[in-house]
Amino acid sequence: MTAAVQKNCQSFATCRRGFTLIELVAVAALIALLTSATFITYTRTWQQWVLRQNAQQFYLAARYARVLAIESRMPCKLVIDQQEGAFHVVQKSDQPGEETIVSNLWHRSVTLAESVKFERVTTLEATSLEAVEGAITFRPDGSADAVSVQVGNGIRCYTIQIGAATGRAKLLEGEISAYEPERIDLDQTL
Repeated sequence: MTAAVQKNCQSFATCRRGFTLIELVAVAALIALLTSATFITYTRTWQQWVLRQNAQQFYLAARYARVLAIESRMPCKLVIDQQEGAFHVVQKSDQPGEETIVSNLWHRSVTLAESVKFERVTTLEATSLEAVEGAITFRPDGSADAVSVQVGNGIRCYTIQIGAATGRAKLLEGEISAYEPERIDLDQTL
């Protein structure tokens, strides 16, 4: 070192060789704040992803139930168990009066995540008593009970609408009240 630099660094006030305790505490507090903000963001993103996955599983189950009813030429039901937070596809078995839960490569019974629940199930137009009891009936002609199902986690929600005339399902983001039910006027010419 040169003599001028040595002369200036001889006193502690002009030449520091470390950090003060206040600076270290400030940096640690900033790191803790950024870590907690990241964790909160990650948690919310994870909850939204889980909700979206559960809503999509219900939507795909409704589509599968419709296709299964058409292909097998037998009515098929999508049963919603609101108490347990679960749903599954049911079809009549070979024995009269018995039904079996469909479990194959394309569909299995699903239990919603702990944070997700069926918030509302609204029957718009039902031709069968089962729709009122928590089962949506899909018929071999492609029609179904017109039902709207709202799946949510208390913060966000998705609506799955099933049209009566076509039995088609739609996955929509938001509450049931934000969407008009699908209605098709068969007297109207295209």
